[in-house]
Amino acid sequence: MVLRLVTGKYKGKVLSSSDTAKELRPTQAIVREAIINTFKSLFLTENIDPYYSFEEIEILDLYSGSGSMGYEFLSNGVKKVNFVDYDPKCLKLLKTNMLAMNLVEKVEIYRGELPSILKKIAARKKNQIDLVFFDPPFKITVENYLETLKAIFASGVLKTNALLLMEYKSKELETQLLEGFLEELTIVKTKNYGDCFNIIAQKTALKNNQ
Repeated sequence: MVLRLVTGKYKGKVLSSSDTAKELRPTQAIVREAIINTFKSLFLTENIDPYYSFEEIEILDLYSGSGSMGYEFLSNGVKKVNFVDYDPKCLKLLKTNMLAMNLVEKVEIYRGELPSILKKIAARKKNQIDLVFFDPPFKITVENYLETLKAIFASGVLKTNALLLMEYKSKELETQLLEGFLEELTIVKTKNYGDCFNIIAQKTALKNNQ
C-alpha cells in the first residue's frame, strides 16, 4: 500500500506503512485533503475563535496508526503532533516517518491504551492541546467511543476553546454526537465521505460556569 501526503510542504512524500500492522486503516487521501481544506477555511476565512493559523496549534492524534492525518497537518505547518497508539508496528511506523521528514522537534509518540493513557499525557500536556483527531477502529462500540470522548474532556489536556475532529461509521453514534451528549461540546461542521462521517466540534464552557 502506497501512502502519500497530499497537501503542504511534504506533498507527494511517501509514508512508511504496512498491511500487517493491527487494524491499520489510514484516512484516505481525498478525505485528508478535504479535512485540511476545511480547517484552512475555518481558520483563514471564518476565523474560528481563537485560531487563525496552523502554526498556532498542537494536536493530539489518537489511534494514530501510520500517522497519515497527523503528518498531513505537520506538512501544513502545525506546531506539534502528539501521536498515540498501542500497536508496536504502528509505533515503529510513526517513528520511521518522523525521522524521514526530520520532524523530531514537532512530534511526540505515546504508547498506551485508551482511555487510560490520557492520564499520562495530561501530566505532560495539561491545557495544551488545541485539536484532537479521534479516528478509532471502526469496530469500536458506541459505548467505548463515547467513554473515550468523555475521558478526553475529563483528562484536562484540552485548552479552553479546543477543537475536536471525530471520524466514525455508526449512525447511532452520529445521532448521539449531534444531539449533544456532552454539554460542553459544540458542533462546528459536519461532513460525510461515503459511509464515513466527520464532525468538527469545539469545547465550550459549561453553562453553569459562564
